Amino acid sequence: MRPFRSPAHADAPTPRAGRYTARIFDFDGTLVDTGEINLHAVHAALATHGTNVPLQWLRGVPLADLGVLRRHLLADQGIAPTCDDADIVRAARSYWLANAHQVRPVTAVVAAAHAAAAKGPVAVASANDGRIVRAGLTAVGLAHLFPVIVAREDVAGLKPAPDAYLTAASRLGLDPTSCLAYENTDEGTSAAHAARMDTIDIRTTPWTIHRPPHP
Repeated sequence: MRPFRSPAHADAPTPRAGRYTARIFDFDGTLVDTGEINLHAVHAALATHGTNVPLQWLRGVPLADLGVLRRHLLADQGIAPTCDDADIVRAARSYWLANAHQVRPVTAVVAAAHAAAAKGPVAVASANDGRIVRAGLTAVGLAHLFPVIVAREDVAGLKPAPDAYLTAASRLGLDPTSCLAYENTDEGTSAAHAARMDTIDIRTTPWTIHRPPHP
């Protein structure tokens, strides 16, 4: 997992900005800097169930999709955990909730979220566990801002599948094309584009609106 660095500055996007009815934000690394706590939560969860791996190795492995994590464990470490995914999720959640106070907001994106919420509906579309998302938003003072939160338990497919963004738009009662997504990963951007949403990749400055590629 790459460490997240907040943009040094973020210019407000202007192309087509007036056409959006709603803004939908990713959680991990977009609204809230969760890289270290996610890493340690998964590390602790695996150890709880007898799988001990170097923390540094885990930094280079995708953590959101447990199926992918299992494949890396087998290929790189020769380990096939006997616990099921629900066991890992429960243990990781327990660690996360006990340490939620450690997370910090991504200042530029939080400012954009406040500005967006003052003008129209906003939502969160995350691949993380819903209780974790809500705890993280509470820890940085954002829990009140988002009436719609879509998490991993709400969808059949995780990013880069479009499910989270399509579900968020549906719960807002909006066509996905009227929503602008904020993301910080290639998988998340692909998910939003697959949902036919324009995106802002917060890793680049100045912020620029990216349209889905033509089919």
